[in-house]
Amino acid sequence: MRIVRSASFRLTLAYASLFVVSAVVLFGAVYWIATMALQNDMAAVLRTEALQLAEIHRRDGLRALAPEVARRMNFRTRGPIYYLLQAPNRQVVVGNLPGMPPVEGVIDFQSDTNAADTPQGRLLGFGLTLPDGTFVLVAQDSGQLDDMQRAIVRAFAWAGGLTLLFAIAGGLLLAGSFLRRIDQISRTSRAIMEGDLAARIPARGTNDEVDQLVTGLNAMLDRIQSLMTGLRQVSSDIAHDLRTPLGRLRQHLEEARDGATTTEAFRAATEASISEADALLETFSALLRIAQIEAGAQRSGFAEVDLSALLRSLGETYGAVAEDAQHALETEIAGGVTLTGDRRLLAQMFSNLVENALYHTPAGTGVRLVLRETATGFEAEVADNGPGIPAGERDKVFNRFYRLDRSRATPGSGLGLAMVRAIAGLHGLAVELRDGNPGLRVVLHTPN
Repeated sequence: MRIVRSASFRLTLAYASLFVVSAVVLFGAVYWIATMALQNDMAAVLRTEALQLAEIHRRDGLRALAPEVARRMNFRTRGPIYYLLQAPNRQVVVGNLPGMPPVEGVIDFQSDTNAADTPQGRLLGFGLTLPDGTFVLVAQDSGQLDDMQRAIVRAFAWAGGLTLLFAIAGGLLLAGSFLRRIDQISRTSRAIMEGDLAARIPARGTNDEVDQLVTGLNAMLDRIQSLMTGLRQVSSDIAHDLRTPLGRLRQHLEEARDGATTTEAFRAATEASISEADALLETFSALLRIAQIEAGAQRSGFAEVDLSALLRSLGETYGAVAEDAQHALETEIAGGVTLTGDRRLLAQMFSNLVENALYHTPAGTGVRLVLRETATGFEAEVADNGPGIPAGERDKVFNRFYRLDRSRATPGSGLGLAMVRAIAGLHGLAVELRDGNPGLRVVLHTPN
């Protein structure tokens, strides 16, 4: 049976078995403690009774003790108590117990006589030899002790049996519930293997271990679907966006083959072809770089980076570049901001953002590089007061090869912001495009 073979059912049975073993140990302890407590209580009562009789004998002698024993045989306050008053010659003076050799202290004995008023079965007694050799024995039936022991055995037998029964029933229910959730995971896995990448495992919202596993698996499936979608998009983008440079490369080569009649013409066509090939190689290199970053290959080389010093250095480097492009670059860098990461990748990320602001905005546009501390870490910003990016296209510009219509005439492959997002994700940073009123603000910050 599948449920019986399940791990959850076996685990439940293991815990039930452990509980039964614990219950047996507890039963032994309770059985022994209760038996000893009742025995001690009975022995204390019998000892007190025997000492009282000894005191009467000391004070008034055997003649007064015999009638007192006879009186007490008929006066029972704590259940039937049996007596034996035996003379030094072992003749029974009075009592409802058979004569026996004197025994001192607590005695557990069996009475098998058939005399009237004489108890039968196991008795617990207390014997005392008086100074003149008279023997006094006070005893009580041990039946109540046996009854208590049988009651303890019955209670633990019922409790253990019911516990084991409930454990098996609970194990079956738990195993059934667990198997149903496993079946859901299996069905989703088969659906994904059959091509339905949007299939997800339903969660119950209980936030238990299985729900946490389901949440993790669904997040992994989201990531896989995103990567597969990105892969298909990249394949499509490569086919579409690289067709033009490959066409120009072919055109230059055909011109060199068919139209170059001089060394200079052939050299010009060759140089143009090499330039197109270099652009293609640069594009493929950028794609490979983005793939490596998204795979997290650089995390092993992470170290603490002084982000404040890095951005000051970039501000100084691009200050002259901005002037040549007829832009004004301002910096506002807070000191002491650090980040664990790859310094070279972080420099490339901020360089891409600054270059985008310088090269894709009209002359005279102002550019600001800002780093400020926040309650959750820091916030870095590259802002300009240029034409900005329409709100409907802000999410698209992070896609590989995506370029705004006004930027298609400028050099570039449309991979700069894709690289920025990949590097930001590698370092656990969120990147947002916000309206600069006018212009655009690219904000990178630690998650809230």
